[in-house]
This record gives sequence, C-alpha cells and structure tokens, in this order.
Amino acid sequence: MNNLKICIEKLRNGEPILIYDFDSREGEADIVFRASTIDPDKIKLMRKIAGGLICFVTSYDIGVKLGLDLQTRIFQKLDGMNRLLKKPKYGDEPAFSIWVNHVDVSTGIRDVDRALTIRRLAEVVKIVENGDVENGREVFYREFYTPGHVPILLGRIGKRWGHTELSLIISKIANIEPALVICEVLYESNTVPTFEEYLKIAKDLNTIIIRGSDIVRLYRELESVKI
Repeated sequence: MNNLKICIEKLRNGEPILIYDFDSREGEADIVFRASTIDPDKIKLMRKIAGGLICFVTSYDIGVKLGLDLQTRIFQKLDGMNRLLKKPKYGDEPAFSIWVNHVDVSTGIRDVDRALTIRRLAEVVKIVENGDVENGREVFYREFYTPGHVPILLGRIGKRWGHTELSLIISKIANIEPALVICEVLYESNTVPTFEEYLKIAKDLNTIIIRGSDIVRLYRELESVKI
C-alpha cells in the first residue's frame, strides 16, 4: 500500500497522480488532480500530456443536493432522445451530468477559463460538503451557466467502477473534498498505451500510477468508507 500512501500525499498537495482502471474495462489511465488546486498550467499539462476530455468529478450525492442528475436520466424525459441512450462497450451507464462555465470566463475553453470554472466548482462542493446545501445551490446557480466547456461527472461508488468512482475513493481516504479533475491519457499513435508505457508516463511526471483493483480492494476492506 506504499503506492496508495504516495498517491494520497500527492493528491492532497495538488500534484498529479495516475489511476489505471482494469484490463477488463477500459484498460486506460487518467491523470487526476485535486480540483481546488487547479491552475492554468495544470490544465495545459492535461491537454498536452494526457489529451483526453478534462472533466470535473464529484459524487452523485453532491450532485443531487445541487439539483443535478445524470445526463442519461435527463434525456430519458425528452421525447425521442431515449433512442440515443446506449451503454458503452465497457457496460457502465455514463457518469456525465451537465457541462458548465463560470460566469466570469471569456470563451470558456481557454486554460485560464477552465481552471477558474473548476476551482469555483470545487468551492461549491466544499460548501455543500460542509452542510450548507442551500448556500451551495445559490452559489452554483448564480455563478455558472450551461452549456459550457467543463463536463461534470457524478460518481456512484458501489454501482460503477470507472475512473470517476476510483478517484472519489482516493479523495475520501485522503480526507479531502470530493472534487477532482480527471483526464484520459491518450497516446500519439492513437493506440491504447500498455501498462508499462503508463508507468513511463508517470515517471516522466514524477508521480506514480495506482491500479483500480488496489483501490477497490482497499475500499472493500474499509467498509466505513462511504461517498
């Protein structure tokens, strides 16, 4: 569990970690940051080193308190849209909710814009996590608009085991707010990197990679861990 301890320390300090899900699932690794520490340089790093979709992660419970729902469930209520609701090959219902921008951004997509949106989302989550749900909702609806450039993912631990949920388990064990940023690590040749290649990427970033199986094993050992 030494790797887990290092991951926890790095996440707390605003450093990147890599989480690999499972060979039987996506077989991919995501770069993960604590959302409250995000700045434009970290957004740039995710764009250039990872290259996937930069997403804000929180728990489904927090999302419900903010009045959010999963995008699939929103589309179920729209005539005709349910025909588009199909599960990905790995079998899980997607974690996507809505996409937002902070009201103070310019275009919304620039590094500085996404960093602002993400940091302020983290502050909203912290307000709700501290028990002031009404104020958190007020800040959320006053300061954000949709559609935007930052997708919000809502994690459901125990029902789904994607990078969204794996990162939330780590945040809970680290005793930090359930507010993270994740981004898939792509590969220049447009092929999925091997685990050994992910190890090299982690080394280049001066960090480590942790397997989803290790995270799930620890979660199941710690029955009191709930998100």
